[in-house]
Amino acid sequence: MDDAGAEPQVHLWGYALRREWPDGTHDLFGFTPRADVALRRLDRDRSYWRTGPVRPTAVYLVPVHAADVTTHPVRDCRRPSCPDAPQRGQR
Repeated sequence: MDDAGAEPQVHLWGYALRREWPDGTHDLFGFTPRADVALRRLDRDRSYWRTGPVRPTAVYLVPVHAADVTTHPVRDCRRPSCPDAPQRGQR
C-alpha cells in the first residue's frame, strides 16, 4: 500500500486488450482495473481495425496483473506464457 492507502498500480489485477496478428505475434496493452473502461477500449479498438487493409485475427480482453502488461514487449511477442484466456488471472 502506498501513503494514500491505495494499492500501487503495478500490484493491481484488471483487464488488458490482447490483439492477435496473422503472423502469430500478439500485443498486450491498455491495462485498467475497471471492467467498464476495458470494454470501451475493446469496442474502440475493434472498430478501428474493422475496415483496415491489415487486420488482427482477434482482439479480446484478458484478466491480467498490471505487472504483466508493464513488462510485456511493445510488439512482436510470441511468448506462450502471456495471458491469453479469459479465465486466467481472475480473482
